[in-house]
Amino acid sequence: MPGPSKNKLKLQFPTRPPQLSLADSAEGADHPLTELARLLARRAARRCYQDQLQERRSKDS
Repeated sequence: MPGPSKNKLKLQFPTRPPQLSLADSAEGADHPLTELARLLARRAARRCYQDQLQERRSKDS
């Protein structure tokens, strides 16, 4: 039994543009949600960075 054709696979698994992100795909009412997601991600990254700095300082002491 032969496998699925390439065209059928392309329809099942369409390729996305390589640089697509939530910010690029946001339109209209979704834009504030994208901004919120960005702010929350930045806050989490900052908190993680500060925790790592504090941990390093406590190891050095």
